[in-house]
Amino acid sequence: MSTRINGHRPIRLAPLAIAAAILALGSGGAAADDRIDALIEQLQRQNQEIEALKKEVAELRGKVEPAAGEPKYFKEDGDEPLTAYENPGLQITVAGQVNQAYNLADDGANTRGYFVDNDNSNSRMRLAGVATFDGGPQVGSTLEVAFSGNNSFDVSQDNERSDDFMQVRRADVWVMDERYGRVMFGRGSAASDNTAEFDLSLVSAAVMLSGVAFPMGGLQFTDGDALTGVAIGDAFFNFDGDRMNRFRYDTPMFGPMQVSASAGSDQRYSVALTYGGDFDHWTGVQLGGFTTLGAVAIADPNVLGVDHRWSGSWSMLHNDTGLSFTVSGGLDSGTEGDTPYNLYGKLGWDTQLLRFGPTGFGFDYTYTENVTADGDKGQSVGLAAVQVFERYGIELYSQLRWLSLDRAIGPDFEDILVFTNGTRVRF
Repeated sequence: MSTRINGHRPIRLAPLAIAAAILALGSGGAAADDRIDALIEQLQRQNQEIEALKKEVAELRGKVEPAAGEPKYFKEDGDEPLTAYENPGLQITVAGQVNQAYNLADDGANTRGYFVDNDNSNSRMRLAGVATFDGGPQVGSTLEVAFSGNNSFDVSQDNERSDDFMQVRRADVWVMDERYGRVMFGRGSAASDNTAEFDLSLVSAAVMLSGVAFPMGGLQFTDGDALTGVAIGDAFFNFDGDRMNRFRYDTPMFGPMQVSASAGSDQRYSVALTYGGDFDHWTGVQLGGFTTLGAVAIADPNVLGVDHRWSGSWSMLHNDTGLSFTVSGGLDSGTEGDTPYNLYGKLGWDTQLLRFGPTGFGFDYTYTENVTADGDKGQSVGLAAVQVFERYGIELYSQLRWLSLDRAIGPDFEDILVFTNGTRVRF
């Protein structure tokens, strides 16, 4: 008995008949054994024939299985590929991370420990889809949401168990062609976002950026006895851009340089020039034995009393030694009182002390004025280390940071000393 599929050669439906024949033969001696072997060989040949025909049918339907090592994208039920189209070839990726830390802080009145989700690079999930057209642009969409319990910008001495923090970081669609640039629409980074945080040191990703307040921003300064209501996050600000609902355009690369512009919700605008950014990938530019990276931006943040917000950063890594130097700065211009500004510098060293992965160290200093009030002067010094376990996507990090805020009028603030231990796991 046989059947045909799409007019192709017949498949013989013999397995049941062969099994029945084997049972009927029973113990028929050597002759019976030879006949059983022949039937088994016939069954194997027909199975191979069926598999070959299934592959032909799949090719006709445009559902060829990916070659070995290529990703497979399936529906939730797992039965069929997510898309059968060869052009565009849609690819779906899922990624995320968890970044948990413990802050041991001495605020001049008490010494306590705080469990936090480190806002330097908070816990999040990302789902992205990209369709690539032959000879044409890439079209994609990205959904990224931060899920942060006990966010370090919310945890304070009088609020050690903050509400869960959830934030839509990205929910946008985009079209990109390297010849014409990229257009983005929806929630995501303004053109000025990250321009104060270009940093090639290993410690920057997990715990030590120009935004020194990220890992412990909710903790308040004290006057030695009571809380003052002024948090670390209020006193230290790197003037970096933000995420918002916006239109954004990135030009094609002009050598190592790119110009970006965005117009966002609440009448907020920004323009940025990046060196080595390459469509948000911080690839850097090779200059001799150095990797270099930088950016500068101007924004209208639509903040009362602020005309423009300026931000910029520059980082240089010596490839052979792993030594790096990073600077960052920002200010608000046109304010009625004294100009708020921030200056930041860091020395880094990336090496490999263990076989598991690279090791990084960082030493930084930041100075800020007039951020919370005219005449306020803030200083901070930090020392950090990170160990990466490359095979497992794990980073273990520690940081010791001293923070000081001097106020021209009002009570004296006690210094804060914070020791941070944490881990970031990426997947």
